[in-house]
Amino acid sequence: MQTTGKPSPESTSEPNILQLKEILRDELIRILDSIRGSKALVLDKEISGALSMIVDFGLLKEHGVEKVFLLESGPLDTGAIKGVLYFTLPHVRKMKLIAEQVRAGLQGNISGNSSTGGIPKEYSLQLVPRRTLLCERVLEEEGVLGDISIGEYHMDFIPLEDDVLSLELPATFKELYLDGDFSAVQYTARALMRLQGLFGFFPRIVGKGDFAQILADSLTRMRLELMSTGLNGGVSNNALAMSSVFDSVVIIDRAVDLATPLLTQLTYEGLISEVFGINDGSIALGGNANTSTAQNSGDSGGSTDAQAAGKRKRVTLNSTDTIYHEIRNLNFSSVGSLLSKLSRRLQDSYESRHKAKTVQEIRSFVGKLGGLQSEHQSLKVHVSLAETILKRTQSDDFSTILEIEQTLVGGGDLSREQLAYFDKLFALADPHAPVPGVDGELKGQIPPVTMPNSIHKVLRLLCLYSLWRGSHFKQKMYESWYEEVIAGFGYHHIITLANLSKVGLLLPPSSAKSAAASSSSAQRLTSGASTSETLTTGLLNSVVPSTKPRNPVHTNPLGFLRKTLNLVVSDVRENDPDDIAFVYSGYAPISIRLLQCLVRDPAVYASGSSSRYSALLRPLGDNRARPAQRDGQNMGGMKGGWGGWDDVLSELPGETVDIIQSPNDHSTDTTIADEMVRRLGEKTPATLVVFLGGCTFTEIAALRLLSQQHNHRYIVATTQIINGNTFLDPLIQRSI
Repeated sequence: MQTTGKPSPESTSEPNILQLKEILRDELIRILDSIRGSKALVLDKEISGALSMIVDFGLLKEHGVEKVFLLESGPLDTGAIKGVLYFTLPHVRKMKLIAEQVRAGLQGNISGNSSTGGIPKEYSLQLVPRRTLLCERVLEEEGVLGDISIGEYHMDFIPLEDDVLSLELPATFKELYLDGDFSAVQYTARALMRLQGLFGFFPRIVGKGDFAQILADSLTRMRLELMSTGLNGGVSNNALAMSSVFDSVVIIDRAVDLATPLLTQLTYEGLISEVFGINDGSIALGGNANTSTAQNSGDSGGSTDAQAAGKRKRVTLNSTDTIYHEIRNLNFSSVGSLLSKLSRRLQDSYESRHKAKTVQEIRSFVGKLGGLQSEHQSLKVHVSLAETILKRTQSDDFSTILEIEQTLVGGGDLSREQLAYFDKLFALADPHAPVPGVDGELKGQIPPVTMPNSIHKVLRLLCLYSLWRGSHFKQKMYESWYEEVIAGFGYHHIITLANLSKVGLLLPPSSAKSAAASSSSAQRLTSGASTSETLTTGLLNSVVPSTKPRNPVHTNPLGFLRKTLNLVVSDVRENDPDDIAFVYSGYAPISIRLLQCLVRDPAVYASGSSSRYSALLRPLGDNRARPAQRDGQNMGGMKGGWGGWDDVLSELPGETVDIIQSPNDHSTDTTIADEMVRRLGEKTPATLVVFLGGCTFTEIAALRLLSQQHNHRYIVATTQIINGNTFLDPLIQRSI
């Protein structure tokens, strides 16, 4: 059913986030239809894949699109096509590329250049997701502002699944914490406001991190502005209503949990991301791999990508593939046996044709045949992927990396053999090694068994060591590794190491000791200002963003959190998981443990251990692992907030957020608001979990397990889906 209007927040018991794709598609078609005649699309490479998830090329052709180009340096050969439409992120460098092409096109019209077909061009630019004054200023300085019409395409949250939304914004963490560019916060705020316009306002905003606070403040300000407009009759009552389908929004700043993205993901979907690189919900496989039956994604990016990738085939990875839906969130150790069961089940279905005797039975089998063939093709693809991943996971190199990671998160000292592995990495450094998901498609047809010794591979381990060892990181060792990185990968990585230090990922031991003191002195710049003064003097200047705790009590915060939040689970069940730690075979992501703190999940503390936090947690009897399966009750919802977790929060970076939004902005009775949130928490089916700076496939898998255990729906909204390579890549300096 196509959505044409804005539904009432009370019109549905569960949020149907897939309707966002229809809204985005309708808006894109409206932009295309505003340009009469044939047209050529010029797409920013960084958003071309995201656009292909919204609309397919066939629909583009129906609305006059004849050619699709990627935005690159050099003139466009659009021939006799009159309309040229750009879709791009609002970056200065890209504005200069567009200006170069517009000037070349205008000059070609004057000189009669055949590449323009002798037809005057009409240039249009759609900035995604918002237009900026800076971009207009650059176009003005380039002398083409009067020759191109400018608009904005509100490509906000794109539904990747029925429980995953993504802005598909690259390099968000780097922009926030290194560049000081807070645009992503405002883009996220506007996307959340669109979501609230559909489903009502979130009764409660909870979060952790400096940018979580800035985002929460932005949402509060936008709501007050909207309510002010509504009081004057400019907004419908539905848009001002409290949500009856969301109990709260939880905002997690990526700086709160820097360690999780750096670890090797051990779910099936996570390992596909690590080995092949998942871009825009799909992967590209070589033609000579055992995947000739892979289905093409069939989207608008298909033709563009096909031209760039030659004989490569794109395989779309989402829940429409029933086999992928069953195995994507499993620990990889369980995938082989399940694929074997699925293969036997499929074979039995094929064999059932011999039992068909009557015309009706034959007709029934023929009706199932198309689905069986599709499932058979999917099975061949995933068996091939699993075989490739299995070879990687069985290699000595993979085992060594995994042992180092588990030693670090477990609080142990690296052995002499493990430290020698670092020397091996430096000795065999490959500055030009391809990185899945970062350098586009792999140059080889099949990923190598041993991961190449790229700068990404090395830095992931060094950053993990720095984060977990903290004050135990010796200055002499840091200086030695610093020199090895420069010698092995190039002098331009002096800038890379400086970037990693600035964002708190790889701190020199000498500065690490002073980081806590300096961060604790960073306080609210406007602590004495009123709310109205804060809003008018500049919201984004109200905090000093930091990736370090402001007032830590312990010298090694992660060591304290390891014990307090039960981050390391020694007896985790990988094949039949009862704890989110299964996604890393024994390590629970801090980001998801914080959510468990909010919902009072007993898995936060070690079973059988005495803990002063046990009074905060919900008594679940003997079977605490599967509360929802035991009694069918809804165990989710933000009923308690951050109360009681003060010493945990003090060891984490950034501000702590807990805002209750009352039905009207004049209400001061927090007791009534608390009661409203408590009541909603008992019946609402969903909590929105927002990741600022990206989230991993393992965190999504962990939330899906909690959804089952809590009998409560958790929906992920993120700026981007990342792994260790894509997380670090924006911080890595390219050769100068």
